[in-house]
Amino acid sequence: MRGTRIKLTTDIQAGGTRHKAGAEGTVEKTHTGGDLTVRMDDGRTTFPSKDEVTAAEQ
Repeated sequence: MRGTRIKLTTDIQAGGTRHKAGAEGTVEKTHTGGDLTVRMDDGRTTFPSKDEVTAAEQ
């Protein structure tokens, strides 16, 4: 899943950073349990689970 473009399906707040549903980014890492590390297009990192994202249209 690394390198996959995603779109958030819900608002995410992690580490004091908030990203709104619809924001896009690229998966950097997949963790056990379904959590992801995603580099958002604004350059910040967020940590959604697989059920909080969908594949972004390319």
